[in-house]
Amino acid sequence: MSSADSVSPELRKVEKEIDSYYKSNPLLKLPFAAAAWYLLAYAEDMMFKDIIGSSTLQERAMIVDNFVYELKDPMNWLYRGCQRGGKVPFAYNDRRHKASQDLYKLGQKYTDFVTAYTFASNNWIELELKGTTIQSKNDLCGGVGYEAYNRLNKIESSQQTLSLANFDKSPNDAIRHTLRIKGDRFRYKLNPRMVSDMISAIIRPTQDMVFSLPGDWEFSRYTLKDFRAVFEVIAALAGIHLTARKFASDQGRVRLGYPDSIYVFAYEDLLRRTVRYSKLSEAKVQSVFDDLTYGNKGIRHPDPALQPLIKLNSNDYAIMPNLWICSAAERNLTILLNKLPSEKDIYQKLVTNKETLMRESITSDLSNKDFRFVLGSVANLPDVDLAIVSDSEKVCLLLELKWFIHPAEAREIIEKSEEVEKGISQIQKSKQAYADNNQQLLEKLNIDSNYKLEGVVVSENWIGNANVQSPDVPVIRSNHLIAKLKTTNSLRSTTEWLKNRKYLPKEGEHFKVHNTTSTVGKWKVKWYSIQLLNKGEFFPL
Repeated sequence: MSSADSVSPELRKVEKEIDSYYKSNPLLKLPFAAAAWYLLAYAEDMMFKDIIGSSTLQERAMIVDNFVYELKDPMNWLYRGCQRGGKVPFAYNDRRHKASQDLYKLGQKYTDFVTAYTFASNNWIELELKGTTIQSKNDLCGGVGYEAYNRLNKIESSQQTLSLANFDKSPNDAIRHTLRIKGDRFRYKLNPRMVSDMISAIIRPTQDMVFSLPGDWEFSRYTLKDFRAVFEVIAALAGIHLTARKFASDQGRVRLGYPDSIYVFAYEDLLRRTVRYSKLSEAKVQSVFDDLTYGNKGIRHPDPALQPLIKLNSNDYAIMPNLWICSAAERNLTILLNKLPSEKDIYQKLVTNKETLMRESITSDLSNKDFRFVLGSVANLPDVDLAIVSDSEKVCLLLELKWFIHPAEAREIIEKSEEVEKGISQIQKSKQAYADNNQQLLEKLNIDSNYKLEGVVVSENWIGNANVQSPDVPVIRSNHLIAKLKTTNSLRSTTEWLKNRKYLPKEGEHFKVHNTTSTVGKWKVKWYSIQLLNKGEFFPL
């Protein structure tokens, strides 16, 4: 162990116990096919019931977001700990259902420990051990408004969230006509028309909100359009299966169709159907399958959100319906690309192009305003990603554009925070150059020293937590800044609004903070949770 480790040896010893606690779960004694099926069936069953009971988009989006994230560790434990292969059980079992519930809930609790240790290992917080309780010496809730902002806007952008209520226009009659129920099992017959109708009525309109990048973008073996075609077919199969389950459960069948809750295909059957319905070559479909298969491509810690095609054994593949139809497919693909050595260069190109699209979106949306836009390089200074100038008010707002995926876990939060800090630093350098009357900067912006110059980091998805913020450089989401500027012709008032952080949510009005305690074995960690109170769109202007 390095002498520079910021976590004490005593706490590291506790960490090892916490990390291995999952091994006592009975599912780890089963072959992977059975263990994974029981866990996925439990999670799908939970989602099925929760989505039916949810009433608002915000509730559905939070359910989906939590479920996808909380499935990651339990699936990974089974993938690492179970013997490969086995048979799919297709049956309810009290003990194994309870074991699945216990493992899933353990994953929920384990998350707080991982976050605490990751932050402590990176010197964000300092941990101490009091008896069997791990706690932070730091104030965890100071400036939590930034984290609440990120979560509120993540929910706001989750318009792709589907539920059974969205399936009113699906091919219901065709599904009902072929549905057959025997005991607690259900069956139906797929046909090309049924799949086509599901894609056109439900899946494609939803994915139009999820996919924003050009379809002709090429990866090493397929284009984004190819990927989307494959994804839409499987999402349609998942949607049909979920609809059939809903119809079966409406007839009062026990356990709501639990034995068939997970759609299990033979690989060759799934490949054949996907080639047929997507109209792509077998080679392209296989390439997409290869990337989306859980644990493929040497991913050390696979994530079912990124690789949702679960290979149970040598023949059977599992499709968890809610995992597919609720997926932010393009977002997850971009994360996956950054994890694949063969695709990393393509990912970097994607980031550059995304920032270009951000700039185009800002200038297009504000084209009817009396603003002047400037961009380009300045010698010995950071590039001007975009400057918005109001000559009538003598105000210039420098924008440092950042595009990255909304982080889902502590390690990603730390990585993306470095990007936010870098953006703040670049704005600070430019502001100092302006204060020093740097002529090259003034000439580039076509302003003089009588102008008021301010700067802002503009992020597409995430603005960072409180510990990376700076009092002189605000950080805001791009669509929020655009919405603000659309409501006013005054760039000066917008800079004041940014400076005073009026864009942040208010505790007690938009969110509440709760102290929490999570337990794994005999160990506890004191942490916190954020309860979102805002029911409508969150865009304070």
